[in-house]
Amino acid sequence: MKNYENWPLSSVSFDNYDIENDKTNSHSKFFEIIEKLKEQYKIDIEKRIPQHFSANKWMKVQALTKKEIESNGLPKEIFWKMVEFNVSARGGVSFERIAAISEHINYLASEYITYKARIDRDFEGKEKIVQLEKLHNILGRGFARLSNAYVDTVGTFFELNEIAGEKELMRQSIKGLYERKIQQYEQFISINPDYAYIKGTKDEWLERDSYFMGDILRLAVSKIYTQCIYVPEGLYTPLDLAAAGAFYQSAHKWLIYQKSTAISEEQLGIELGYLGMKLEVLLRKDGLSPNLKGKLLKVYQSFTTYKIEDINKRQEEAKHYPYTRQNKKYAKLDGAVVLDWASKMRSQTRKENIEAIFLEVIPAAFAAFQKKVEIGSPLERYQKQNDWNEFYEDAESITYPAGKPDVFHFNTMIEDWNLFIEKIIAQPSMIFTAKIVE
Repeated sequence: MKNYENWPLSSVSFDNYDIENDKTNSHSKFFEIIEKLKEQYKIDIEKRIPQHFSANKWMKVQALTKKEIESNGLPKEIFWKMVEFNVSARGGVSFERIAAISEHINYLASEYITYKARIDRDFEGKEKIVQLEKLHNILGRGFARLSNAYVDTVGTFFELNEIAGEKELMRQSIKGLYERKIQQYEQFISINPDYAYIKGTKDEWLERDSYFMGDILRLAVSKIYTQCIYVPEGLYTPLDLAAAGAFYQSAHKWLIYQKSTAISEEQLGIELGYLGMKLEVLLRKDGLSPNLKGKLLKVYQSFTTYKIEDINKRQEEAKHYPYTRQNKKYAKLDGAVVLDWASKMRSQTRKENIEAIFLEVIPAAFAAFQKKVEIGSPLERYQKQNDWNEFYEDAESITYPAGKPDVFHFNTMIEDWNLFIEKIIAQPSMIFTAKIVE
């Protein structure tokens, strides 16, 4: 494993002339957007301030008139407990947000630089050192939580499926992206210190409103400059991290904890095929590194084999359990049938025929399951009390994302698929727009 601890950070150049001209360029909407944001912040100030400051600080703000705030600015005290809360809430990664890790990295990096710039302006000497140390510690803890949340889930999943060294590689990739985003924001501010267009105006008091300054900073860098962050060879790009996270999410949502002996060949085939559909989309995604594409394919193949073997192991354990009286209820899955259904779904995805999957392949699998039930199969997985039973029933309690995202249901699968396409590949032709079964 390479050690990327001492990479030279690539330079990020910004053109000061462009942003200055944005103030007078009638064709630029950026300055107008900032002005609208400022007005909205001022309108909401009465609602926002109590949430932004400690009780003591809020009392100080209440004691100031609007004229005094505009003349002297907000109190310079930084409410670090609230900063840590925001870093944890907005910068943390829940299961549902694993694929959006680059957004969280971007947020943490921009917040770090926003508060650093504020400290540089407002503090000196030992007091400044103390404030910077608090910033470093709080953002450091936030970044550690972020990195661990991703590595311990996505990285572990990859390593369990024959991809060695992934946890460390992902950790290094996340760290490298975070460092480069910090550098990007820091260089931008050094060249464009008045990026919010408030110096010398009646709105200069907003300079200590870190919520406002952070939002404008992210907006400025994302809208004005579109250059990519350089990633050293061998590390994952932001798109790679998003794709790996989305793939893990689907495996976790539908399959990782799928352990029941009542799972039929048809159901497991459709579930593995659904994961395979996402794989096919990712394999053709522009910008995704060939390195990750190869690993995703290997992970899918390994995981597919594992799922069939795991369910079969549980079938054998149930069949030979000493107190089992109906051992004819249990038998190994026909792996060829499972793989055939999965293959059909992947094949139609490669043809971009998503409608055929939802309106032909899945209904055919359901019909095949029903036929085995009707002929009176003694196997547990072909009884009427099965997950297929409610697959086409409409129930608000089991639709995604309001209810249970891991339930085996037609509506849930459609909504999850469309969300994946919108977030990861943004290809409208792959959206399934047919009416959801009611």
